[in-house]
Amino acid sequence: MNGENSEKSIKELSEEYLSAVETKVDQEELADAKSHLTELQDRHDRFKQEYGESDPATQELEERVSEAKKRVNDLEKAQQIPEEFEEQILERATRFMLTEEWLNPRVIEALNQALIGERDSALLIEETEVSDQDDVSELDELTRFDFIDVVRKLAMDKLGETDDVKEIWDSIADTTKEEPFKIVASLGSATPDEVLERIEDDDVKRETIRGRLKNTASRMEINPYFRENGVYGLSTVGRYITEEYAETSDETDCETSESTGGKGDGQTTLGQKSVTKRGGSDD
Repeated sequence: MNGENSEKSIKELSEEYLSAVETKVDQEELADAKSHLTELQDRHDRFKQEYGESDPATQELEERVSEAKKRVNDLEKAQQIPEEFEEQILERATRFMLTEEWLNPRVIEALNQALIGERDSALLIEETEVSDQDDVSELDELTRFDFIDVVRKLAMDKLGETDDVKEIWDSIADTTKEEPFKIVASLGSATPDEVLERIEDDDVKRETIRGRLKNTASRMEINPYFRENGVYGLSTVGRYITEEYAETSDETDCETSESTGGKGDGQTTLGQKSVTKRGGSDD
């Protein structure tokens, strides 16, 4: 099986992965199946103790338990299939290149699904948007290699092989960069003025917010923002960070959540230490 999968093209693997995701087992369905199995087992044990193993009702319950076990096993196996494909996609992505094979629209969808849990049609990396081969034809060589490097690091981070992307969140969390980042994440995109409107500190000026956003975008090793015409959105890296590191609730974030009108719910800090990267102060 593994030998067969290793021979598949990334396009074939992507198609199988996306198909598996579409038919992925609903967690509630699996939970219901397990609960039903437990209830049947309890009744079987009670009937066996009270009426004996040879009792017709006990025997019927034994059959029902066997059927319920098979259903749970089938659902668990079906649940594992997308996860197995996802891991294979990520392993391949550690060798990502800006080639026609990798820039097939379906491959990009699969890669985004594996990284951020959504089938987006474009990769937004270092303020470069790539959705197909045509988008890279005019990129200079430094931008090309930076793009490749970031995509590979995202895949390696998801596989637990590097902390490079995690350190970007560490350098945002518990600093003055965190609140603007969460506001952009909650709004989808925002200008410095729109971020300023939602900042809790009334004494902060527009230029200060603009500086914090700009410093985060330009002075970190990997840019979590995608900036276009003065509007800040999250890059693929930024969206990955919100999914992997900035999503776990923490009591220390209640004030931040309240200051953004609750729009930042589900994107709160893990309370990790700040890591100094190139670029120095926030303001």
